Amino acid sequence: MLNLSVRRRKKSSYSYKTSHILFSKKFIKLTGIIVCSLLSSISFYSPAGVSDAATIKDPTNDLATDSTTLIIETSSVETISANKDNSLPLLLTGQVASVNLQPFVVPKAGKAWRYQIQWMLPEGALAQAGQVVVIFDKSEIVNQIEQLEASLLRVTAQEQNQSIELSSQLLQAEFDVKKTKLELEKAQLDGEIPIDFIAAKEYADNQFELLKAKSELTKNSQSLAEIQDKRVATLEQLSIDRKRAQLELDQAMQGVEQLELRSDVSGPMLYGRDNHSDKKFAVGDSVQIGRQIATIPAMDKLEVIAWVNEVDVDKLKLHSAVNIRLDSQPAFPLSGTIADISRQASKQAAWGSSNWFKISIKFVADPQVKMIPGMSVLVESGGANI
Repeated sequence: MLNLSVRRRKKSSYSYKTSHILFSKKFIKLTGIIVCSLLSSISFYSPAGVSDAATIKDPTNDLATDSTTLIIETSSVETISANKDNSLPLLLTGQVASVNLQPFVVPKAGKAWRYQIQWMLPEGALAQAGQVVVIFDKSEIVNQIEQLEASLLRVTAQEQNQSIELSSQLLQAEFDVKKTKLELEKAQLDGEIPIDFIAAKEYADNQFELLKAKSELTKNSQSLAEIQDKRVATLEQLSIDRKRAQLELDQAMQGVEQLELRSDVSGPMLYGRDNHSDKKFAVGDSVQIGRQIATIPAMDKLEVIAWVNEVDVDKLKLHSAVNIRLDSQPAFPLSGTIADISRQASKQAAWGSSNWFKISIKFVADPQVKMIPGMSVLVESGGANI
């Protein structure tokens, strides 16, 4: 019984090893088929890759393929695939821009911090130098001008009234001083009469009137000096208030003119975009002061502005060649070079949380290609040097 049991265990172990070997062979065969399929797909893009891996054995002919060979062959496939990815050109999206660009921002006019766009030149329309291209709502600043005009009239009238009143008080004070001087002269004449020629009581009265006249003259002189000082200070303060009111009114009048933006160059009108919503500004939008709402590029000197992700910025070098294709005219490629790469990245609200670097590209114009600032372009790295 013991020998029979041992034989059964050996037979079971042998059966288990046989099935395990068959399974391993099938697995190796299947893996070899997959590797051959990968190599055949790579050969479609890289013939050199197929020649390098031509030593791989066909698993259909040899079921005893070693697992180490399969690992080496798989590494070769991954190396070929990585080389293929590094050789791909970097594609960037950008747009045509002008080197001489006039931006239009919401001006600081009046006390408001937001202004509504009342009118804008249609986008794409050609603006001439000196032409009004943007008008903001002026209702608030017009109301402010009316209040400032009323304030200026009130201050001016108050200045005139105070001037007349203070001048009258000054004349009265001067008259009182002159009158007191005359009374003092009379009292001095009476006080100089000797006591031998008049009664003692009359002499005492004359001396009292003399002292009284001197006191009145001192008091009236002090009152005159106070009125003079008061007049000068009051008129100076009213003059300051009037000048301030006039200055505020002039600033408000200038604000009305500032709410009309004029073009300094000739070129097409291009609307700006809101950084948060990525929507173009339009008539009726209320925009905070300092925000750029539109631009007019000059047509004499153009460039291409593109943005590259922080992950790919190391793949671009200054003065390296690129190819440019307009989305509207892809059949006419242009050659260009990278003129500048910004040193500091910035976030684009509509593009997610990644950082982007600004790329400036110079190119050679083609008379067959009509280019206008704002056109979308596709930039491909690795072009021919110009």
